[in-house]
Amino acid sequence: MNHKALEQKGHIINQKTIIGIDPAKAKHQAAIIDASGLQRGASFAFPASSEGYSNCLWKNIHKILPTCNAEEVVFAVESSCNLWHTITYYLHSLGYTVLLVSPLSTHHARPILNLEFSRTDPKDAFLIARVAQQGSFQIYTRWSPESNALHALGIAYDKLRKNMAQNRARLRALMERVFPEFLTILPPDTDSAMYLLKRYCCPDEFLALDCETEAKALAHISRHQHGRVTLERLRIAAEHSIGIPMREDERMAERVILSGWIAMIETVDAQMVRLSHELFRLAEQIPEFHILTSIKGIGNTLAALFLAEVRDLKRFTHFKELEKFAALNLRLSDSGQHTGNRHISHLGNKRLLWIIYKMTEETARRVPEVRCKYLTRQLHRRRHRKNVIASTPQLLQLIVALTREQRPYQMREAGSNTLKELEQQYTQHNHLTAHRRVSRLIAVPAL
Repeated sequence: MNHKALEQKGHIINQKTIIGIDPAKAKHQAAIIDASGLQRGASFAFPASSEGYSNCLWKNIHKILPTCNAEEVVFAVESSCNLWHTITYYLHSLGYTVLLVSPLSTHHARPILNLEFSRTDPKDAFLIARVAQQGSFQIYTRWSPESNALHALGIAYDKLRKNMAQNRARLRALMERVFPEFLTILPPDTDSAMYLLKRYCCPDEFLALDCETEAKALAHISRHQHGRVTLERLRIAAEHSIGIPMREDERMAERVILSGWIAMIETVDAQMVRLSHELFRLAEQIPEFHILTSIKGIGNTLAALFLAEVRDLKRFTHFKELEKFAALNLRLSDSGQHTGNRHISHLGNKRLLWIIYKMTEETARRVPEVRCKYLTRQLHRRRHRKNVIASTPQLLQLIVALTREQRPYQMREAGSNTLKELEQQYTQHNHLTAHRRVSRLIAVPAL
């Protein structure tokens, strides 16, 4: 943390009483410390209800503090799960400054207090106030209704995406048991596969299908990517399938389970489409949305999800702030002459981490500023995922610069020669790697 940020936080808590609150489902625990860090009175609990907020909380505070106003008192709340939202909104509505303390900060502060990891609500409430007094906090900000709506949709979209991946994995696991060859011919996440799996499940069912009728329907669904040839391949695979033969009861059970997974996939897919439209409707009202979509590889959905997580892109004045917020900042280990391995911290917004990774993966194929960094690392060592993550600073720098200048992305000719040279080297490298792989396969071991 730089000196300027510490100084700004110091002005907020300077010579002020801090009330630390450990939120819970039924009752919140609170402790009060003065400007010197000493606890005032005993900690107390108050119900997480309207009566607890408006009556019990202030009754206990006034027993300890003669006056409690926004000029003399600040509240520090641990941002654990979703338990902190209602109390922070209530206190902020009354005009108080609310500080958010990370649960990780509280966890690491426990053994420092009394050399043990014991965890109690009164202890945590005191530690939350103490950690906030040391400057380890974020200021609670109330966003606009449009920003809140966009953020809520982004969270829901991420949960549906994970749910979709889970259901597809379940469907794949079932087919690997019943008819594994099907997965090598048709990916299970395509409309063509869904159409066939609704009607057929076991290999003998595929042997009995009507190729003439199904070929026409399959060609229409797949836009002529699949048809009679695909069905013939499935029939041949079904004749020699290694799937487990099943009796009538087992077959019926698998059919019911498969129908359930397909129904869930279609339901989630429909909800994701609906959420995407609503995300796009809200995001296109933000000027930065058009800046992001002007970068090749960043589509409407990714741009909307990115803005939903960062809330206000203008508040990030440097790309490293975005890196840290997305858990992409490097965890350094340097001491004396020793320099350890560098890894990303993974401490931050995991949804934003996934979004930036997908954005970088797409722009690494199209945008020269990102493509050059990716190819340079690929030529040194082929590690796609790590090299994509290593290329994220270039993309974030580009986004912050375009936002600062409020202009869309325009591809420049400067550096095009460097990119062409890298592309040629990468193509030659791929040909050489492929040649070595083939040579290894056809090599006959010496007798």
